[in-house]
Amino acid sequence: NNIDHNKCSKCKLCIEVCPVNNIGIDKNGLVNFIPKREEMCLECGQCMAICSTNAIKIPKYSYETNFEQLPTETFNFQEFKDFVSTRRSIRNFKNKSVEKETIEQLLEVLQYAPYGAEPNKVEITFINNRKKIEEILPATEKLLDDVVKWIENPIISFIIKRKKGIETFNTLKNHLYPMAKSENYKLKYGDRITRGAPALMIFHAEKGAEEHTNNSLIYATHCMFAAQSLGLGTSMNGIIPAAINKIPKVRKIFSIPENHEAIISLTIGYPKYKYKKTVKREQKILHHVK
Repeated sequence: NNIDHNKCSKCKLCIEVCPVNNIGIDKNGLVNFIPKREEMCLECGQCMAICSTNAIKIPKYSYETNFEQLPTETFNFQEFKDFVSTRRSIRNFKNKSVEKETIEQLLEVLQYAPYGAEPNKVEITFINNRKKIEEILPATEKLLDDVVKWIENPIISFIIKRKKGIETFNTLKNHLYPMAKSENYKLKYGDRITRGAPALMIFHAEKGAEEHTNNSLIYATHCMFAAQSLGLGTSMNGIIPAAINKIPKVRKIFSIPENHEAIISLTIGYPKYKYKKTVKREQKILHHVK
């Protein structure tokens, strides 16, 4: 890391924004990286982004390749609220493939998504093949049959609670189990698992990779809203990742590496119907601490 003092204006903003206090004033009165703290650099790019004279250099980044000027205007709160309110979970899709160029636009948005730790190890697998998606449905149906048996077996329920945690157990018991018990997902009624989606995005990472669960959910959320802006409909799907993690055949069909854990997936396609209204959810409780 270095600073070009012929360009540096000594505004000291880089000192202010560095999250690990890695930049300071040296004995000569110049803005510089602190030698004993350089190994703490997060490579977040904050210092380069705030510098108006392009004086800062981090080996990982270049101003030409990794940075672009911010727009001078963005949408206001009402415009943002209007956009967010138009998003619905879509479960009825047109029989139309999603163009490769459109998916590349979704991935482009992820360059600006926040993440919890560097390096970000989340990977994305995109399946734009309805027949390939249909291949995993019988095995996924069987997994949902197994969920009923697990929850109704006190010993297995106890093991799940201890190994996977109370959050996962409650999700299985209170969300997935009632659906599985009703047999609403059975393939004889049609595809209630992926809802006939023509495309699927799977977010996955090496098991144990830093912050990969949070990062995957952040990425999926960004893709969900980006898809909305492109005229696509999406729905988050947690059953497909569970099938990938539990069933080797499903993992193989989607070519997910053996050492990876699937976190979340998005079913994607062009909406068959257009909604005229939004649903106002119950307002979340806000606690003010003075």
